[in-house]
Amino acid sequence: MVGFALATLGFCLGLRPTSDNSFFTHLETGRLILESGIPRQDPYSFTAPGEPWVVQSWLASVLYALSERALGPTGLRLLTGLLIGVLVLLVWRLSRPAQGLAARILLVGLFIVVSSSFWAPRPLLFGLVFFAALLVLFEDRRDPRWAIPIMWFWVNTHGSFPLGLVALAVIALGMRLDKKDAGPALRLLGWAAVGTVAGALNPLGPVLLTFPVHLLGRSEYLQRVVEWQSPNFSITWARAFLVQVLLAVVLVARRPSYRTVLSLGVFVAAALMALRNIPVASIMLVPGMARGLVGVGGIQGRERGPVALVTGAVTVVIGLVAASTLLAQPAFDLTTFPTTALAWADQHGVGPRSVRLATEDTTGNLIELVYGPEAKTFLDDRYDMYPPEVMRDYLRLHGGSAGWERALDDRHVDCVLWGRGDPLMQLMAASSSWSIRYQDATSFVACRRDIAT
Repeated sequence: MVGFALATLGFCLGLRPTSDNSFFTHLETGRLILESGIPRQDPYSFTAPGEPWVVQSWLASVLYALSERALGPTGLRLLTGLLIGVLVLLVWRLSRPAQGLAARILLVGLFIVVSSSFWAPRPLLFGLVFFAALLVLFEDRRDPRWAIPIMWFWVNTHGSFPLGLVALAVIALGMRLDKKDAGPALRLLGWAAVGTVAGALNPLGPVLLTFPVHLLGRSEYLQRVVEWQSPNFSITWARAFLVQVLLAVVLVARRPSYRTVLSLGVFVAAALMALRNIPVASIMLVPGMARGLVGVGGIQGRERGPVALVTGAVTVVIGLVAASTLLAQPAFDLTTFPTTALAWADQHGVGPRSVRLATEDTTGNLIELVYGPEAKTFLDDRYDMYPPEVMRDYLRLHGGSAGWERALDDRHVDCVLWGRGDPLMQLMAASSSWSIRYQDATSFVACRRDIAT
């Protein structure tokens, strides 16, 4: 019942309005796939028309679009809530070796605090579910052939699938060093490898298997993305991860194990390299921490009685009330996006459907959601797709560095919608070729002087 209550909490967190800019493009791409198939070339931008594009998360996009088609925006939120609820249940299962109720609540509670910031409706969430499912397969000694469908879906929804293979390899090596039977881990690793190769059976072919390598090759530009940067531990959930790591170190000292030490070392190192690896590391630490907490945590009863039934009923009622309250809110939270400036540009004939409008990458994602391929964007956050010269031009604009005006000339940009906090506004205000046509507290619109509004 406690696990069910925590999963219900996770489900409700998944119903929150989303402001994730990446999701906007994933959803619009899913709509596009349902209408005309998977695009092989960029359908959205005027800076990279015809550029080859690998829609690595094509299956996740399709699931988003199908959910929207079935139940509208509510379907999108229910899908996200179900994924998070399943994820919490899987992590609850991974905490089972601890036995004590308080110990298990501590482990899963820490995981929720650490990971909930990453619980946006985006393909990474599928990857977290599949990662946890793979670990549960091993911990429960389930039929390892289940790894085949898990890995196939993982390959076709998110590029983090190599982490599953790394986790199983680390477990197998650790068990061998602990002089325990590594056979179950190796068998599961073998079937997971089969499932990974089988992932090449998809509309795009084997290119999905090499996509993670291609993506890492764009590290120069990925470092601009917050989730690819190293954590600075200035926010609560990052500090909670530090607490989890310190507790894991204490517990491995309590019950030494090469398997736990290797899991801790490899995945914490990955987390320190990129924020997006923190929720994966948080999941990986749970089984070892649970073994270290054996004998700690009090209640270990397994009786089924009226208390459990009442608890379950109360949880369902509270969950339904919370879900209905959350679903009554708008599906999208656009308060951080320049919606007012974009509306002004549309009304005055300088919007993305009328002219070549340069915007920041996150605004590009919003334009794709609102207008679809009809309006061409300057750039969005698909850094793996854009040619290096386009990315360099964007960085010149973003930093207000030398060559910004030539970048706009080369791309035949007519107007710019940008944030007031960047130096670009001062540069354009001082330019003889550009004039500021609109500004509010967060954004401005500038156009070439010969463009009428």
